[in-house]
Amino acid sequence: MKSQSTINVYLITGFLGAGKTTLLNHLLKSLEGSRNVVIENEFGKASIDGNLIAKQYSQLYELNNGCICCSLDEELYDVLNVLAFSEQRPDNLFIETTGVADAGTVAEIFKREDVGKVFKLKKVICVADAETVEDYITETEETIRQIVISDLIIINKINFVSPEYVAKLESLMHSLNPFAEIILSADGKISIDALEGERQEKTPDISEIEQNFKHTNVHKIKTVTYKTENVYYRDYLMHALNVSLMIHYKQIYRIKGFVKFEGSNEKVLVQSTGKRLTFENYGTWEDDDPISELVFIGVGLEMAAVQRILRPAIKKVTNDKLKTMRLAIKGGI
Repeated sequence: MKSQSTINVYLITGFLGAGKTTLLNHLLKSLEGSRNVVIENEFGKASIDGNLIAKQYSQLYELNNGCICCSLDEELYDVLNVLAFSEQRPDNLFIETTGVADAGTVAEIFKREDVGKVFKLKKVICVADAETVEDYITETEETIRQIVISDLIIINKINFVSPEYVAKLESLMHSLNPFAEIILSADGKISIDALEGERQEKTPDISEIEQNFKHTNVHKIKTVTYKTENVYYRDYLMHALNVSLMIHYKQIYRIKGFVKFEGSNEKVLVQSTGKRLTFENYGTWEDDDPISELVFIGVGLEMAAVQRILRPAIKKVTNDKLKTMRLAIKGGI
């Protein structure tokens, strides 16, 4: 095999809902014309984010057997081997980790001599949600790890907080990682020039971080996926999810999925980030009998609790409930 150039690697990290996929889409569109490969790490079996990534890539690999930092010897190495020995190597490799991954452990793999001959880790990029990152820093070790290991920190969604609070976050990020470049963004978009330059060797060593933090919280985080062939009532679902997020936002890290609403064939993307819930039309359903799928990621989640949240918003269940109520009234209960 003839000698080929090394592959530039960009590791995108950040807690759940920070805007990693939005950033990735922007970078892929900006690099249209290059050979770009994406490794998307799905936490759990659902593959929602893979459907949301822009098509400006040559190949997309989805690692969905758990957190990428826990399966380095399996799927990730297999993909890297395929890329290393491919007839035409890609120019860029983007790795979007699950929001609970230990980015430092993933970055360590590219320091290996055999891997470094083919792959050049250019940047570790951390996307931080301006609304929620301070809470996550207080409550989760992974968020601190992601910030400390990064070369570039993007404080995202700054339009939802005050300028004074943004300045506070900048100071906080600098105190955690004085070597990282900090960029402010409202929509996850940055200049492609931010990818230039070499990875800072002064970034704190992983072994130093390990002395203070242990990789434990990720294993407490659960993914619950709820699927149904029935349609949802839009207002009912919005109310149910908004109430749940307001009350349990520290427990429910992320909600994402596609649903079908009563009276419409629109494929609607449902997403939550922190306490914020959005519904976005995403084309139309191609299947005659589409299956709505919502993925909940958080601490201590149980299917029974998710069912209690969603069941009143599902058309069939709601109709059955009303029928039961009518029978109860007739029976004098």
